[in-house]
Amino acid sequence: MLKRLTTYIIGLLIIAVGINVSKLSGLGISPVSSVPRALEVVFGFSLGKMVMVIYCLLVAAQFIVLRKKFNFMNVLGIPLAIVFGFMVDLVGIDPNAFGHLLAGFPKPGCYAVRFVYLAASIVIIGIGVYTYLKPKLVPMPAEGLALAISTTTEKVFGDCKTAVDVSLITLALLIQLIFLGGFSSFTGGNIVIREGTVLSACCVGQVVKFLNKKLSAKQQR
Repeated sequence: MLKRLTTYIIGLLIIAVGINVSKLSGLGISPVSSVPRALEVVFGFSLGKMVMVIYCLLVAAQFIVLRKKFNFMNVLGIPLAIVFGFMVDLVGIDPNAFGHLLAGFPKPGCYAVRFVYLAASIVIIGIGVYTYLKPKLVPMPAEGLALAISTTTEKVFGDCKTAVDVSLITLALLIQLIFLGGFSSFTGGNIVIREGTVLSACCVGQVVKFLNKKLSAKQQR
């Protein structure tokens, strides 16, 4: 159990690093972090604190969807949200946040370097997702909500996960357009949604799929 828990925590920490690298790229943050990022810019709180708030609300959404089927595993999403929020700030780039271990990391200049950062963030998040899923412990609140919807509606989990991601991106995009300067918000230092968000939504799952295929094949030898 200790080994599984250690693997799980390492996976979450890797995801937190990937989220901050995607933020640093300035080309759009990953889908599940898009609403926290938008609220970070609007209200001035750290990304980690906004992650805590939004992820706890996602757990509340699970309760609304599941009702009597809401169980202890779902409740564990709340302490997970708090711990993961601390991790996001711990390895964050905001010098005013707790930890901010990546605050001194070089900021990319030209588009090519920013795209390299984005690509690196996708790979890092994919590795983190693969690692945290391996022990089969508490799912992240966004995945938990998708699972709750899948359980209640008997729809395919993948379709429900896509619906949750699209909903989060849409909400973040609306916040960006309404409160952060309209279409001018797609440039500058407070970018939330851009091409990187779409690429992350499309590619992180493929990285996880690749790792599952390669590492599973290696274990069977």
